[in-house]
Amino acid sequence: MTVREFLRVMWEGKYLLVGSIVLALAAAFLYAERKPEVFEATATVQINAVDIGEGDTPATTTTVDTDPRLVEAPGVLEAVGEAVGRGVSPRLLATLISGQYDAGTQIMTITTTAGTPAGAVELANAVASAYVESLPGVIDDQIAEIDARRDALRTQLDAVDKQVKSKPKDPLAGAERSTIIDQYQTLSASRSTLESIVTPAQVLIPATGSSAVVVGLPRASIVLLGALAGLAVGIGLALARRALDSRLRGRADAAEAAGVPVLAELYGVARAAKSYRRTPVLPVSSRVASPFTESIRELRTALHVAMQDREHAVVVVTATDPHAPRSFIAANLAASWAMSGRATAAVSGDLRRPDLEDLLPHPNGLGADPDGLRPTQVPNLRFLALHDPTMDPADYLATDRVRETVESARDAGEVLVIDAPPVLAAADATILGAFADCVVLVATAGRTVRSVLVEAAERLRINGVPLTGVALAGVKGDSRMVYASTYGEPVESGPAAPGAVEPGQVEPGAAEPGPTEAGTTGRAGGADDGAGAGDDAGADVGADAGDDGAPTAAEDDAPRGAGQRAEAAPARAAVPPAPFRPPTFPPTGVRAAAEPLVATDPEVEPPTPAQVAPTIGRLLRTARRS
Repeated sequence: MTVREFLRVMWEGKYLLVGSIVLALAAAFLYAERKPEVFEATATVQINAVDIGEGDTPATTTTVDTDPRLVEAPGVLEAVGEAVGRGVSPRLLATLISGQYDAGTQIMTITTTAGTPAGAVELANAVASAYVESLPGVIDDQIAEIDARRDALRTQLDAVDKQVKSKPKDPLAGAERSTIIDQYQTLSASRSTLESIVTPAQVLIPATGSSAVVVGLPRASIVLLGALAGLAVGIGLALARRALDSRLRGRADAAEAAGVPVLAELYGVARAAKSYRRTPVLPVSSRVASPFTESIRELRTALHVAMQDREHAVVVVTATDPHAPRSFIAANLAASWAMSGRATAAVSGDLRRPDLEDLLPHPNGLGADPDGLRPTQVPNLRFLALHDPTMDPADYLATDRVRETVESARDAGEVLVIDAPPVLAAADATILGAFADCVVLVATAGRTVRSVLVEAAERLRINGVPLTGVALAGVKGDSRMVYASTYGEPVESGPAAPGAVEPGQVEPGAAEPGPTEAGTTGRAGGADDGAGAGDDAGADVGADAGDDGAPTAAEDDAPRGAGQRAEAAPARAAVPPAPFRPPTFPPTGVRAAAEPLVATDPEVEPPTPAQVAPTIGRLLRTARRS
């Protein structure tokens, strides 16, 4: 997993991450608030020793018993309880006291804990004093133990002496007698040394208030550790969520699940649908570049390649589940083909939820054609609804009447886009797929379950439907896609020079332009220099008549039209040419009725090639079909 993928997983699980950190911080804060403070104090006791040795004999160090457990002896605890005077039981005191002996320095370190610094210091000093006072008794116990061992050795020695008398030459009996005598002498020397110790130990460093420290972590450290623990738990939950999530995550995942390539990743579908609901204009037909419109054009290009230059092609758009934005994508795909100059028809094949008809409304004042196709607000795009309320949708789509209707609609245009229901919702998609040359399966990244896509693709293949590829919606755009969608936009010009005439204004003293002149200037953005009108004409005719192979009218007539305008309107020579601006179009691509294509007044300037180029393209296509 790369760093970018890890950060994306963390962003997807941000609520788990934040929730874990907040809960851990709250728990740590409550624990730090309710946790009682415990203070620790330390006192040290120096143990006195005596070295024994004569002549060349090595010195032997003898001290009182230095077992650290003697600090917790019952006699010491009783004396401490009386000194503290708090009615603390010896058993509880034993849990608050600990000792540690260092043989190198012969120092016994006594550590005590209490709820206050003063209590810890008082307890440490009391334990140290009681321990020092108990050491003479410890010496007496050691001497008593030595006497008991000496008595035992004396008894053994009497038995060995009897054996030696009976067997004077027995070497084992003589050696055993010598060993017993050596042990007896050693114990006697230790006893004498212990008796010579007047002061077994003394308090070296008593506990003071400044030496009392807080036991455990401070409150800030506890809160910080809680935050780190919450972060670790949140990361683990986010990774576990990703591992257990079976939804599609990207292009490679969708292609592997469906067994076909991903034709296009559709960026910003939700934003485009929201924009359509606000202003009911299909994004593709508005001619405004966006990540979504560029993605639709990418899908159109991929399908065009898959069609292999068929004269009449049928494209079925279906989906894996009802949540995929299938109808919206189908409407924009059909509009994209229509805007490219192809005679396109969109068919609403979803009889249960016919959303496509609302996306392609009927234009005002226009009726349906004899073949059942009605026009829409998008040029070159017509609409056909399949509907029979008397029959089940699947049964109706399987009839010969529907087949004949689809074939008729296909022959009436160049591209037929059918909006089909989800594959797994009903058999409608597989029935309509039998009419298709290409089938697009729409899935949603981050929402469509991988197993659902696998099952939908397998069902289409089992029924012999030509599944071309997957259109993956729900993909989040990045800076590269935004750059691609805005590439080629004109740069706004700077402020006008002093004395210059703004576009749309008339120089003082000049005649007002006529209606046709104003309309031409506003649309072409300074047509006198030939740049705006020529480019616009080339774009329109290339879309309308370029497929016919005929030369464009703008290439033949643009210079002549420019000259005629210069001769017909000499009064405009005093007006400086306006800077070039891109042509503007109505949102739906339909030219406004207020702009006449042909001038009726002989004194008014004749129409330019850019104005008549779309009409010429439509006439050429009509002639080719006839």
